[in-house]
Amino acid sequence: MATPQLTPEEEQEKLLEVAKNVIDTQAFHMKRCLDQGKLMDALKHAFNMVSELRTSLLSPKTYYALYMLAVGQLRRLESYLYEEKHGKRMAELYELVQYAGDILPRLYLLVTVGSVYIKSKEASPRDVLKDLVEMCRGVQHPTRGLFLRDYLSDAIKDKLPDTGSEYDGPGGNVKDSVEFILQNFTEMNKLWVRMQHQGPVRDRDRRETERLDLRILVGKNLARLSQLEGVDTATYRESVLPRILEQVINCKDKIAQQYLMEVLIQAFPDETHLLTLDSILDTCGQLQTGVDVKTIIVSLIDRLANYAARSPELIPADIDIFAVFFSNVKQVVEQRPNMDTQDVLALQVSLLNLSLKCYPRRLDYVDQVLGFCGTFLSGLKEGSKSADINKPSCVKQIVNLLTIPLDHYKSILTVLRLENYKPLHSFLQYETRKQVSLTLVRNAVENETKISEVEQVDKLLELIDTLVKDVADQPGPDEVDKEDFDEEQTRVASLVHLFHNDNISTLFQLYLAARKHFVAGGNMRMKHTLPALVFRFLRLIRMIKTIRETFPADSTEEPPIPLDDETWSRTGKRGFQFAHELVTVLAQNRALTHVTLRLYLQCAEAASTCAFETIAYEFFSRAFAIYEEEISDSKEQLSAILLIIATLQQVDCFVSEDHYDTLVSKTALHSARLLKKPDQSLAVSVCSHLFWVEPRDEKPSKKDGQRVLEVLQKALKLGGDVMDASANVALFVGILNQFLYYLQAGTPEVKPSQISTLVALINTNLSTISDPSGGDTPATTTFYRNTLDYIRRMKQENPAFQDIVVN
Repeated sequence: MATPQLTPEEEQEKLLEVAKNVIDTQAFHMKRCLDQGKLMDALKHAFNMVSELRTSLLSPKTYYALYMLAVGQLRRLESYLYEEKHGKRMAELYELVQYAGDILPRLYLLVTVGSVYIKSKEASPRDVLKDLVEMCRGVQHPTRGLFLRDYLSDAIKDKLPDTGSEYDGPGGNVKDSVEFILQNFTEMNKLWVRMQHQGPVRDRDRRETERLDLRILVGKNLARLSQLEGVDTATYRESVLPRILEQVINCKDKIAQQYLMEVLIQAFPDETHLLTLDSILDTCGQLQTGVDVKTIIVSLIDRLANYAARSPELIPADIDIFAVFFSNVKQVVEQRPNMDTQDVLALQVSLLNLSLKCYPRRLDYVDQVLGFCGTFLSGLKEGSKSADINKPSCVKQIVNLLTIPLDHYKSILTVLRLENYKPLHSFLQYETRKQVSLTLVRNAVENETKISEVEQVDKLLELIDTLVKDVADQPGPDEVDKEDFDEEQTRVASLVHLFHNDNISTLFQLYLAARKHFVAGGNMRMKHTLPALVFRFLRLIRMIKTIRETFPADSTEEPPIPLDDETWSRTGKRGFQFAHELVTVLAQNRALTHVTLRLYLQCAEAASTCAFETIAYEFFSRAFAIYEEEISDSKEQLSAILLIIATLQQVDCFVSEDHYDTLVSKTALHSARLLKKPDQSLAVSVCSHLFWVEPRDEKPSKKDGQRVLEVLQKALKLGGDVMDASANVALFVGILNQFLYYLQAGTPEVKPSQISTLVALINTNLSTISDPSGGDTPATTTFYRNTLDYIRRMKQENPAFQDIVVN
C-alpha cells in the first residue's frame, strides 16, 4: 500500500517535530552537564542544539518556532556563564567558542558568550560589539542570517553603552551603540531584501508573504535606536536619520521602503520629526513606484497634527509645518504622475486637518489646499484620467475636503470666504453636489448663522445652486422623489429666516438678492421658497411700523430708519409691492391657487395693520380674482370664501365705506352663489359677522344690526331649502348659535322671540330625523343639547335671555 503524500503544512510540522526532538534532547544533556559543572561538554551539547538552525527546509514561520525554542535554551546557558563559578575567564571562553566547526552554531555560541563577556566588564563593550556585528557577516543565508542577527540584537540590548548606563565609559559610549545598531540594521535589511530574489518567479507571492512575516525583525532595530537615552535631537538629525534614509533609498525594494518609513515615523519622537521634515519628505519623493507614499505621509501629517494640537507651545516659531508639508507634498505629486487620484486627494485631506489643528486662523492655508485640489482635478478632467474623479473613493475625499472646514468652523460664512471652495464643489456630480449643499444648509440652520451681507446671500445661493434652481446635469422630473424634494426645499426656505442686518435698508437688499435667485427656481421650488420670502417682507414692514410707534421722540440717539411719514409711506409701499410681485409670480402656477389666495389675504391683513387702505384693497381684489378665475371645486370654494370672510372681518383700515362695502357685498354675493345649499347657508350665516365688528385699537366699530338680521334670515331660508333633514338641522343649530352670539352682543334687531321660534323649528325637525327610518345624528344632537343648556344657564345670568322659550 502506497504511503499517502503529505501536504506542505504537514511536511513542515513533521520537520519541525524532528528538529524539536533533537533540541530537547541536546538541551537536556546540556543542562545536566551544567549541573555537574562540565562546561565544555555543555558547550558541545549547545553546539549540537543550535546546529538544528542550519536547516533550509523550514519556512520562515516554522523556522521562527524552532528558533524560539533554541534561543530559550541559550538563555539558560548565558545565565549559567554569568552567575556560576565555572573556573574559566570570559576572554578564554570567548576565544574558545570560535574554534567550533560550523559557522552558524559557532556564531550563536559566540553571541551568547560575548553578551556575558560585556556584562562581566572584562572587555571593552565597543570592541565586543564591533567584533560580533562583523563576525555575523559570515552568515549570508537570508533566513538564517536574519534570525542570527535578531538573536544578537536581543542578547545585547540591555548591555549597550548609553547615557546613564553602567556600560557607558572609556570602553564605549552611546555613539558605539548607535553604530552597532545601525550596522546590524543595515545588514538585516540587506538579508531581508535578498529573500525576495531567491527561488522561482512563480513563488514570488509566497516569498512576499514570508517577508512580511519577518519584517518586525528588521524594524526592532529602529525601535531600539529610539529608546537610547543618549540619542538626542542633534544626534538623530546628524548621525542616525541620514544613515537610515540612505539604506531606505539604496535598497530599492518597495516592501522594505514602505515598512521602514512607517517604522521610522512611528518609532521616533514627534519633536525629532519636526526638525527633519524636509529630509523625510524628500526621501518620500525618491521611493520606488509601488510604495504607498500616501500612507507614509498621511501617517506623518496626522501624528504631527495631533502633537501640535496637544502641545502648541512646543512648536518652534520658525517652523511652518503646513508650508513644509504643502510644498513637499506638491513636489511628491509632481514626481509621481501615476499616483492614484484618491491618494493625492487623501494627502490633501490630511494637510487640511493639519492646517485646522495647527493654524486654525490661517484660512488662506485651507484655501491653498482646496485650490491645489481644484487645479489637480482640472488637469485630470482634460487628460486620460478624467473618469477617476467620479470614482467613489475619490468622491469621498472631495466631500471630506468640502465638509471638514464646515465642521471645524461651524460657520457657513467662513466657508463662503474660501475662494476655491465653489470650484472644487463643481467637480462633484449632481447628487453628491446636492448632498453637500444640504450639509451647508443644515449647518447654517443648526448653528443659527446670521447672514448679514448681500454678497454672502449671493455666494451662498450660488454655491447651493442644485437646491435653488434647475441645473444642466439634474435628473428628469420622473426620477425625483417628491417627499425628499419637498424636505430639501423646506430647508432652503428656512435660510431666509437667517438673513439679518440691523440696517433696515441692507436687510431689504438681502431679501431682494434672495428674490433674484428664488424666482429663477421654477414652480416646484418657488412654492416653498417664495412664501417664506413674502412673510419676511411682511415682518420687515411690521418691524418698521413698530419702530416708528415705539422710538422715543425725545431720544438723542439716531433712529435706525427715518421716521417721517413720507419715508414710511414710501418704504411700506415698496415692501408690499415686492410682496405683491412674489405672490403674483406664484399665481401664474395654477397648482398653487390655494397658496396664492392665502398669501394675498396675509398681505391684505398686514397692509391693514400698517393702515395702507388702498394696498389692502388691492390684495383683497387679487384674492377675489383668484377665487373667481381659478377655484371651481365646491369644497374648495367654501373653504376659500370662509377664509376671505375671516380675513375681512379682521381688517380695520378701511376708512372709506366704499372699499369695505364693495368687499363685503362681493363676499356675500359669492357666499350666496355657492353650488350647494348647505354651503350657501353656512357661508351666508358667517357673512353676518362682516356687519357687526367690535371696535379694536381705538378704531370705530361697524355695527349694522338690520343687515345682520337680514343675512341670518337669508341663511335660514337657504337652510330650509336643504332636502336632507340631518343637514337641515345641523345648519339650523349653527344659525341658532349665531343668533345667540348677536343677542349677547346687544344687537337690538335680534329678539328672543326669533330665537324661540328657531328652537321650536329645530325641535320639530329633530323629531323627524330621530325616527328610526330617518336615522340619527349624534354629533348634531349633542351640539343642540349643549346649546339649550347654555340658553338655560344664560337665562339665569343675562336678562336679554329671559324671554327665550326652551321646552
